[in-house]
Amino acid sequence: MEAEELREQAAGWRFFHDLLRFPSPEQWAWLHDPTVREAWRLLAGSEELPLPQDLADYEQTYIAAFEVGLPSPPCPLIESHWNKTHPAPQILHENTLYYRRFGLQLRSSANEPADHLRHQLEFLRYLCQLEAEAHEAQDPDHAAQLALARGEYLERHVRSWAPAAAAHLERLGPGEWPAEWLGLLAELVDAAG
Repeated sequence: MEAEELREQAAGWRFFHDLLRFPSPEQWAWLHDPTVREAWRLLAGSEELPLPQDLADYEQTYIAAFEVGLPSPPCPLIESHWNKTHPAPQILHENTLYYRRFGLQLRSSANEPADHLRHQLEFLRYLCQLEAEAHEAQDPDHAAQLALARGEYLERHVRSWAPAAAAHLERLGPGEWPAEWLGLLAELVDAAG
């Protein structure tokens, strides 16, 4: 991929990282910003950003979908919930090692585990940014190493579970905004090179 494509992909990862922040009045205002709505339209192909009725409904639905439930939420945004091929500590450790190896200081909430989707999206954005910078610096070897790491991480840690989580949420609440949000993210994950 060229630098411009990488920056576009990085913007997509950042958009979903920010979209999936925990509800708050500030987040509610952000969702109504015209630039956010335009970003959704660009990613979704002209569709309008699906939103809940009001802030209270947004918070309640978000928590019910992603945060709370017995024995677990319907759709936790955590890889170790979905990826049963490795023990949870191994998944957490491997995510942490990736972040450290590439020097990422996470911006996301410290309350989220290392395998939380928001951290993973932040890391993908970061790798795209580093790879774009390597292309611009005319360093093809470094760019190739970053592309390899990005592809490996995407396959091993995001594709392994995010599309399945989106499909699960679509079965539980078809057409509802959480399912639409994760559905579009799954499309971006599937299309990512």
